[in-house]
Amino acid sequence: MLVALSRRSRSLLPRVARLSTSSEPSDRLEAAFADYESGKLAAAVEGFAGAAEAGSAEGNFWLGLSYDGLIGRNAAGELPVEKDPAAAARCYRRAADAGHAEAMFNMAMCHRDGDGVEVDVLAGYDWLVRGAEAGSMRAQFNAALALDPNHPPYGKPGETPVVPKDAAAAVDLYRMAVEQGHGKAMVNLGVALYTGTGVARDADAARELWEEADELGIAEAGRCLRNAESGEWDMLGPPDVPGSQA
Repeated sequence: MLVALSRRSRSLLPRVARLSTSSEPSDRLEAAFADYESGKLAAAVEGFAGAAEAGSAEGNFWLGLSYDGLIGRNAAGELPVEKDPAAAARCYRRAADAGHAEAMFNMAMCHRDGDGVEVDVLAGYDWLVRGAEAGSMRAQFNAALALDPNHPPYGKPGETPVVPKDAAAAVDLYRMAVEQGHGKAMVNLGVALYTGTGVARDADAARELWEEADELGIAEAGRCLRNAESGEWDMLGPPDVPGSQA
């Protein structure tokens, strides 16, 4: 299992929850969120299920998180509902089909890893692209990684299809994520600018991005700045840069 976005980072969940729209059964969702935030997880799951049944994309998304075991445990250390990857994937799919950007990202991870669905690299990448276009900065970042020639293939050569690399398209996706404040995308866009990979070389712009990412606490940004300052990067090539799931 991956440590990723809303599938794998509980600290981000309350913020993601507020993506609900007025067209959804907001009363049910607000009650479910109140239960969640007060630690009444079983009641929260019932609320998410009710909202999902009524057609709520956000309710389906959170019900998927619940089946994925990602909304926490009760005081006894128990999950509020038994983990069920297939049920989680079905919930994410309903939410994604309704336009939920983060559910699209989760569907990408499900297909990539075979969580609740069969492994399908190309379907996973398609969901990444759809999530990126819908505004998920994590989908934007991970789609960029898939295309970035500085990173491993998206897929397993010889075992699955592999997404072709496209440095210029990767830069465009990194820029989309950077505009939303994604720190690791700042580092990787800086690498592209410093090395001229998919974009005209601009060392000054690269340093500005690394400085901003460094202020956000992204460790790789500091290494990039130090290597650029010492000239080591120009002699040895770029250091390791952030990988997927962020």
